[in-house]
This record gives sequence, C-alpha cells and structure tokens, in this order.
Amino acid sequence: MKGNILNIERYHYTDGNGIRIMVFMKGCNLRCPWCSNPESQRYDRQLAFNKNKCVNCGRCIPACPQQAIYMDNGKVYMNHSLCHNCGKCVNTCFSDARILYGKEMSVDEVMAEILKERSYFVRSKGGVTFSGGEAALQADFVRECSRRCRLEYINTAIETAGAVRWETLWHGVEYIDEVLFDIKTLNVVDFGKLSDEPLQLVLDNLSRLCDKGKKVRIRCPIIPGFNDHLEFIQGVVKIALENGIEQIDLLPFHQMGSYKYKSLDKPYAYKEEKALEKDALIPFAEIIREKGIKCLIGG
Repeated sequence: MKGNILNIERYHYTDGNGIRIMVFMKGCNLRCPWCSNPESQRYDRQLAFNKNKCVNCGRCIPACPQQAIYMDNGKVYMNHSLCHNCGKCVNTCFSDARILYGKEMSVDEVMAEILKERSYFVRSKGGVTFSGGEAALQADFVRECSRRCRLEYINTAIETAGAVRWETLWHGVEYIDEVLFDIKTLNVVDFGKLSDEPLQLVLDNLSRLCDKGKKVRIRCPIIPGFNDHLEFIQGVVKIALENGIEQIDLLPFHQMGSYKYKSLDKPYAYKEEKALEKDALIPFAEIIREKGIKCLIGG
C-alpha cells in the first residue's frame, strides 16, 4: 500500500499535544481561497517554480521534454500549461528554484520516519498527526499507519474538514487517538463556495465521531471578512456543548503560504489581506472559555 505524501515535518508543537511529527497528505476536496498549503490541493505531483530563487543559468531548459521552460531576455520562464510535472528539471537546478511536490511512499517508509522520533514522543507525550490536504481522502493509508502506530504505543491525530462520506471518514480514523476537526463556516451558502459536499454532512460526521467516543477537538481558522464574527463563534460553541467537546482552537489568518501561489502560477485572493494578530482573537476565546470550554489561539 502506498500513499501520496506531500511532506513529513518534524518537531511541531501544535496540531496535537507534545512534540509531533506531521505527515502531510496530498489531495484536498475543498477549495478554500485562503489555503496556506496550495501545493497540497492536487492529488497528483505538481511542479513549483520560484522565480526569486532562479539564477537564470538555463540548465533546466534542455532537461524539459515538454519544452515548457524557455529563456527570454536572459531570464528563465516556465509555461505551466505545458508542464507534465515529470520533475526532470528539478535535479538540474542548483538554486532550489524548482520543487516537485508529492511522492509515493509505502506504509513501511512512513513508519520508518515516524519511529526515528520515538524518544521525543515518549518524553513530550507527543506523537504523529496526519494532515493535508485532506488526510481522510487517503483513508486506507492513514488507517494502516495509525494501526501500526497503536502497536508501537505512539499517539496519533488527524486533521480533517470532515467533508467525506461517513464510511470513508470512520475507516480512516478508527485507530486514531484524536480528531482535529476543522469548522470553517456554519453558513450553508458560504460552505457551498468551498465544497461540493453539503455542510450537514460535515456536522453529522462530527456528531457521529463523538457518539463513537472519539476524542474530538474543533479547530476554526478565523478568516477576515468570512467568519470573523460573533455569530460564527456562538454557533461553534453550541455545537461543542451539544457534542461534549472540551476544546476549540482558533487559528488566526496568516500569510505564511502566500508565496507558494506565485510559484504554482495560481491566483491568490487574499494577497492584500493583513495577517491577524493572536490578540485580535482574545474576545472570541473569552466567549468560548466562559462556557467552560478550553480554547487555544494558534492551536
């Protein structure tokens, strides 16, 4: 069994308890215009070209079988519409201006990376978090990895938006210790802009996870002009209370992934929006805590 992996990152202090290793899965069925990981959206491999790093040496031009790379007035350019994402140009680039996102890895290969961090997990009560993209879209792979982690007494978490069929979601999370469940909006019309699945499916999946006894933590990215209002926070609090959920994380909008859009030749709708400071979310956090629910800003 193989999964399509975007990246494996070590020493995270968020996205679960303790020191964690993050396994980012490639592929997402949402289209959030503020996404900080646009390279995770497509399931297949994807080539990025960072013009700011390019030294215009031209070594990549003969390496491209599709002739998608060309020189004009002493500068290297790329026609993304011709690129087949073969990655042959990447090895010729000594300035790291070209990155191929996504590679297939077996369960054994991923577990080998996870087990390197065993001592950190034990000391910090940390573990592994499967994220994305949408990790639940590769439910078979996540299920087997989390089952193997359980045999090794390694804590596991998954970050999901829950916009998948219940059978798929449960298959992926059955051996997972904690579900970090993203709620981005409670407005049906707004959710329809992000997903082809109905909002009710997401809310039903959340309730069913809680009914199954799963530890669920709600996470809310707070996006200016989209969900940064009291009505949204009150609605999320209501859902948490109804389902016995003990923690809500508020994730302030940031611009840390904005540079990736240009390298992928993708438009970015939030390029003019300022990042939110954590202090701006304190009033929302206080509303949550007043109801007896733990709240972290930054999660």
